[in-house]
Amino acid sequence: MLADDYFDPWSLEVHGHKNKSVDVSNFNKVGQQAPGDYISEVYVNGNYVKKMSIQFVSRADKMVPLLEKSHYINFGVKENATPDFMHLENNQVVYDITQTIPDGKFAFDFNQQRLDISIPQEYMRKDAQGYVDPKEWSDGLNMLFLNYGYSGAHSWNTHNAKNNYNSYLNLRSGVNLAAWRLRNYSAYNHSLRSSNWNSISTYLQRDIKWLRSQWVIGESYSPSEVFDSFAFRGVQLYSDDNMQPESLRGFAPVVRGVAQSNARVTIRQNSNIIWQSYVSPGPFTIDDLYPTSASGDLSITVHEADGSERHFIQPFSAVPIMQREGHLKYSLTAGEYRSTNAKEKPPHFAQFTSIYGLPWATTLYGGAITSNDYTASNMGIGKGLGTLGAISLDATFANTHLSDDRQQGASVRFQYAKDLPLSGTSFTLTGYRYSSSGYYDFNEANSDCDNAPLQNADHYNSHYYDEEGWADGKHPQYSAWHCNYNKRSKLQINISQSLGGYGSLHLSAYQQQYWQVDDMERSINFGYNTSLQSINYSVNYAYTKTPHVQDTDQIVSLTIQVPLARLLPNSWLNFSGSASNHRDNVSSVGLSGTALANNNLSYNLQQGYAKQGAGGASGNAIVDYKASAGEYRAGYNYSRYQHQLNYGAMGSLVLHPHGITFSQPLGDTMVLVRAPEASNVKVNNNTGIYTDSAGYAVIPYVSPYHRNRITLDTANLPHNVEILNDTQTVVPTQGALAMADFPTVSGERVMLILQGADVPFGASAHLANSPSMAAGIVNGRGQVYLSGMPLQGVVQVSWQQGSCQAPYRINSSNAPVQTVTTECH
Repeated sequence: MLADDYFDPWSLEVHGHKNKSVDVSNFNKVGQQAPGDYISEVYVNGNYVKKMSIQFVSRADKMVPLLEKSHYINFGVKENATPDFMHLENNQVVYDITQTIPDGKFAFDFNQQRLDISIPQEYMRKDAQGYVDPKEWSDGLNMLFLNYGYSGAHSWNTHNAKNNYNSYLNLRSGVNLAAWRLRNYSAYNHSLRSSNWNSISTYLQRDIKWLRSQWVIGESYSPSEVFDSFAFRGVQLYSDDNMQPESLRGFAPVVRGVAQSNARVTIRQNSNIIWQSYVSPGPFTIDDLYPTSASGDLSITVHEADGSERHFIQPFSAVPIMQREGHLKYSLTAGEYRSTNAKEKPPHFAQFTSIYGLPWATTLYGGAITSNDYTASNMGIGKGLGTLGAISLDATFANTHLSDDRQQGASVRFQYAKDLPLSGTSFTLTGYRYSSSGYYDFNEANSDCDNAPLQNADHYNSHYYDEEGWADGKHPQYSAWHCNYNKRSKLQINISQSLGGYGSLHLSAYQQQYWQVDDMERSINFGYNTSLQSINYSVNYAYTKTPHVQDTDQIVSLTIQVPLARLLPNSWLNFSGSASNHRDNVSSVGLSGTALANNNLSYNLQQGYAKQGAGGASGNAIVDYKASAGEYRAGYNYSRYQHQLNYGAMGSLVLHPHGITFSQPLGDTMVLVRAPEASNVKVNNNTGIYTDSAGYAVIPYVSPYHRNRITLDTANLPHNVEILNDTQTVVPTQGALAMADFPTVSGERVMLILQGADVPFGASAHLANSPSMAAGIVNGRGQVYLSGMPLQGVVQVSWQQGSCQAPYRINSSNAPVQTVTTECH
């Protein structure tokens, strides 16, 4: 015999000793609600799967989701989990999962709108963690976009009345048509001496889903794991790790340096400018590069305010090369070698590489390149050493036919990586390479060095020279050096060390030796960071030496950052000082911070001083504003004789089937937010991104082949606009513009007073023929609140033993909530 607790709902309302009707039958059990459609987040065994609209019905005094067999299969249940489940049709509703899957359970949390489904692991597919079914991948919308980045400066010298200016513009544009991606990357450079337009690359790309690969035709770059990367014009098929689940996925570098003034920093890869902007005095970190290939040394030029320049090399490669057991990574490339300093008739070539994971944490890899005047082959092995880290060792043999002779040689490369979590040490990259005198890589074998004779470098000095001279690092000695001497050995290392409560250390070093030369190329960057009572301290040392210049660059700097939250929110007082072997000591004090509601305005004010011979007083002011339609920057700086105004703008425009949307600078894969008529709604977790007047916004960066949850802040919706669902999940393919569609309802907020029929407390009400658009529960006074209502219509009211319809009409009014009395019959 079973008994339940029972509460008489009629006791809720007593008017003149007469009980009023009450119907709370939909709520008299724990977790029970009115049947209907609910937007629900689905979790299977505690893992988020998706958000979807699910119809719930009442069966045996509990809410039951009407999910089909195909839904459970998409959630990860095996198609042949049990005989009963296997015999169901794909579109057949599974009313009670416990009847087909033993120990299967579900629970619905109405307050959180969360459906938890529990399925024993033996009935689940053995998918890798983070697996996303390719059926969920979306190629996105057809679209056209233009992404721009502009920086410029005007400077004038009060000592010699000499003015100067320069500007840089990079454009990344593209077209999407179904799964096809057409891309172009171009740059324009302008100064007093010259102007040039350079199309860096143009290519057509699409993914081959069943191969987990990408296919490219046009101008692109070869992969870098086996051979050094180079530019080509042709075709390529390569495996894409992004298409693997997160747990099976196998990199742009971080560039650090020190500026002694308001300096312009230019970064090149393969002779192309890939980044240029202005930095304040002191240590700088650049972590937002958009590299043109997956490896290859980066050439960094720091152009100080007084016209002096420093050059250093930042190695860029990925290591080690380990792959999971049974995983094959490959590339097939064929076409024409392409470079800004290539020979008049660049050769045609073919290249293949492969990397395969074997048992016992072992990886074999290799490849070959062949062309008319060059052949090379590579073979290597990678090995996981457990607690000792991972290493790779390979050898490349090359046969090169130069204009005057034939050279043969070999290059041996060793790489090592290791994290020591207990000690906080990370060897992110340690590598050594030795090449014999007759070895040339494919880039070196095809460089046109006939026009770069090496001269006596004694009278050249890269630190101080006329500003109209060898601008942007195009010093003839710098270019000639690499043409006259081939590489002998290279050592590079990156180490970071956590010291717990005492801060952290980082060291990056690079050394390159050449045949027939005693001198070497070398750069070292060392830093220590710590925090004491919310005050941040940073010490940095930078050393640079190049063989074609006699002098070395050495800079030591100290930076102290004090938070001013009590006086000015999100602000810091900054002290810095630096000393160089070529300049006197420089010190400065400044104020930096962020402002506005979403911290999308940042600023930096700084006043510096050096000895009179080194320039005396100096200062700068920089402001940066990040808006939905772009990012804008302006700055002013001065020194003893030099004044400069610099400025920049970054942004994009996207033409899509629903119109044109302006956006912040775009990444490779994007999302279009669509919430019609919901203007100025913030997109959460994205600084400065709001929907435009039509209700559209572009999220510039999302992860391809990965579930991306997009949420809107609905706290400040426009008057008379309701968003039915504030969260969407999208899984875009590479380069796609996926759409996160947020259905909206435009209408009035209404407090409807029902008369006529004796409508009980707890009755449900909704707009007739649109139960999911506007719904509510009738209170004890015969009132129901409904939103998103048209100016006139019919409301359907239902309860356990009856129903009625209430036609209504709303008079035009500016009131936030309209009050309407109507008859329900």
